[in-house]
Amino acid sequence: KAIRRQRQMCIRDRVSSLIIWEQSTFFAALFMGMMFAFIYDCIRVFRRVFKHKHVYTMAVEDILFWFYVSIRVFTCLYERNNGIIRGFIVISQIFGALIYRYAFGKLFVKYVTGLLIFILKPLKKLFLLIKIKVHELDAHVKRRRASGEKRKKCSLNPDGKNSSV
Repeated sequence: KAIRRQRQMCIRDRVSSLIIWEQSTFFAALFMGMMFAFIYDCIRVFRRVFKHKHVYTMAVEDILFWFYVSIRVFTCLYERNNGIIRGFIVISQIFGALIYRYAFGKLFVKYVTGLLIFILKPLKKLFLLIKIKVHELDAHVKRRRASGEKRKKCSLNPDGKNSSV
């Protein structure tokens, strides 16, 4: 009876440790799915704030994102489960992304985009004004060079007054 009881205790310990492992893996994958959705929402905000001129730039962003996701999923599977794909891990990542998307994602994209546009609009106008002034200065310098005017050199006299040479 003592040996049988030890076996039952050993089996119970293994089963409970397996359940604890699966539970921690499930929640880690759930959180990872939420993080992937958050990162993609940051890309979406970036796309709304800074308009892309070409579709291929968005395609490159998507390819880089999915490359990152695939590397992270592979490392998670490798570290947690020796590289074996378990259905509950993949499902929990998808479920985590969906939870984030419907709980926070839409609001995050809407309000962060609005906030960034509100902050960047005055800066954009300032940079446009600076750009116009730089172009005007550049045009003025080019006109002077084209007309052949030379700068007058100034030197200091011993009495401390400027005089043109």
